[in-house]
Amino acid sequence: MTHSPSRRNVIAALGAAAAASYVPAAFAQKYPDRKPIRLIVPYAAGGSLDAMARELGTRLATVLGQTVLIENKPGASTMIGSQQVARSEPDGYTLLVASSSFVTAPMVYRKPLHKIEEFAPITQFGFDNHLIVVNPSVLPVNNLAELIARAKANPGKITCGTAGTGTSPHLEAEEFQQMAGIKLLHVPFNGSAPGLTNLVGGQIDMMFDAFTSAGPHIRAGKVRALAVTGANRLAELPDVPTVSESGMPQYVRGAWDGLFAPAGTPPDVIARLHSAVTEIIKDPQLKQTWARRGLETVQSTPQEFQRFLQQQVSITGKLVKDLSLQLE
Repeated sequence: MTHSPSRRNVIAALGAAAAASYVPAAFAQKYPDRKPIRLIVPYAAGGSLDAMARELGTRLATVLGQTVLIENKPGASTMIGSQQVARSEPDGYTLLVASSSFVTAPMVYRKPLHKIEEFAPITQFGFDNHLIVVNPSVLPVNNLAELIARAKANPGKITCGTAGTGTSPHLEAEEFQQMAGIKLLHVPFNGSAPGLTNLVGGQIDMMFDAFTSAGPHIRAGKVRALAVTGANRLAELPDVPTVSESGMPQYVRGAWDGLFAPAGTPPDVIARLHSAVTEIIKDPQLKQTWARRGLETVQSTPQEFQRFLQQQVSITGKLVKDLSLQLE
């Protein structure tokens, strides 16, 4: 167990980690050469990040000429998987595929299982637009106005699932409640897949989740999308408005996705991995495939990703404080 670090210490440590982790890829000619690369996904199989990790893994195996294995390690709001990577040998053979919860979870818990400075950022590769979805059979509302009205009439009774306590969907739900002046009953899961199973089955009323995982259920008519949390409507759901269009103009949220190695990983290995992922992300076919799922591809150097993480630490820290979110 570790104690929650201050934002200043986290930012300083991130700067040191990134500065030591980027040199030209030409120095990485010997990597990888001896064993499979493991991509640790801190969520249950079947969710948005899991799908992205599997596509990245398949393409990384081709680019690097090395077997890439995907291992799902859900639990403790993604910190079980993160902790495993932090404790791994810093040799480039155990990597973490993480989302915004990588930053939020250590700030929400008093005794987090990992510290952000235990990792070397490699690159941000995506941004995940989220949705507010309901099971229309148990929560027959057609838009956010109806949802908010029903929630105000039944405070604390509408059940809202997320991918876990301290994850980005959880913070999105908490901020939504604060801005809408309502109270929902939070039901955390170990990833979006089990949450969606419960939503479709009627065990919970609604959920904040990614289009990647919720999309098939929306198309099948099993769940209804009320709003997009991001800045723009999704091409696949042109009739679904954003939250900001639905009366909450300041609400624009989503989740970033990125790749990390344990702190102390050789700079040439970081550079080789960054080069490989950048090559993959540039592929027009991948961009098109992800766009259909509400995903945006992102390219960043380790230094750019580190600066982005610094911003996220500051933003998330303020949000956690404003919402008084502190868990054991």
